[in-house]
Amino acid sequence: MNKLATFLWISCSLIMISTLSYAGESELTKLKNGFTKKVNSVLLPLVQRHKSALLNLEKSLANVSEVEQALLVREERLRISELELIDLIGDIPESPEKLRTQAQRFNREALSAIRTWEKKYEQALLSLESRLTRLGQLNEALLVKNELIYFRRKLDSRNKKNAADTADKGDDLDFALASKGATAKAYKGGNFLIDGDLKHSGSEGFAWGLCPAEFEVVLPKATKIQEINFLLYDQDKSREYLYQLFVMRKDGGEWELVADHSKKPSKGWQNHKFNPVALKSIKVKGIFNSANKNFQIVEVVAR
Repeated sequence: MNKLATFLWISCSLIMISTLSYAGESELTKLKNGFTKKVNSVLLPLVQRHKSALLNLEKSLANVSEVEQALLVREERLRISELELIDLIGDIPESPEKLRTQAQRFNREALSAIRTWEKKYEQALLSLESRLTRLGQLNEALLVKNELIYFRRKLDSRNKKNAADTADKGDDLDFALASKGATAKAYKGGNFLIDGDLKHSGSEGFAWGLCPAEFEVVLPKATKIQEINFLLYDQDKSREYLYQLFVMRKDGGEWELVADHSKKPSKGWQNHKFNPVALKSIKVKGIFNSANKNFQIVEVVAR
């Protein structure tokens, strides 16, 4: 009788352990599937619009006998049709220029659309890991932790790739450089805004000021600009910023607001494109930093 009772107790224990393990794994799987489904639903209309734009570009290039460029666009259009939606973000073709511009536009729109959901997924993983650890389900918690590490590495790799792509466009296209005669003002470290160097640490390599802080770049003369990018301090991947971007067309002119992120949490590279216009000065007004009272910018690019 005792042997039977012992056997039943061991059997029940094994079933409970197996059930708990399965529940933990199922919860992680459910979370991953839910995130993938949400991101796909957000990206789908953007991808469809991107494919349509590529098709139109291919046709327009073919119509003006730019056959080689049209074939490159077709190759890109067919390539992205075979990828998962989330994997479309990041790759920027080198040429033709119109294809590169379209891919950059899609990247910006896609990243902006999914950034909020990526943050929510990261927080959900942290919460699940913490809860499983408290319950003593350490194996399941480890699975969640590994997913969190993988997810963060994937985001970091993508962000570095985007930063490198922006930097690889070449200094010859960047008018906001000290070497091109530009000057910069900030509470501290204004020279870092226009030195062309993206390297920075926790204590150097960036301009900063107490919020609200102003960062101004003045070009040597009014120059036709169609794109302003700047890199927010990103050593701490979790921090987010609020800001406004202004431009001035001529000396003594009025500041014009071109981008309002005062209610839109932002991090990393900020990319702003508009119709080409002659500009003399650029100003970023740093409003808020989720990590502390300072606002930090590593580099400003104007092309």
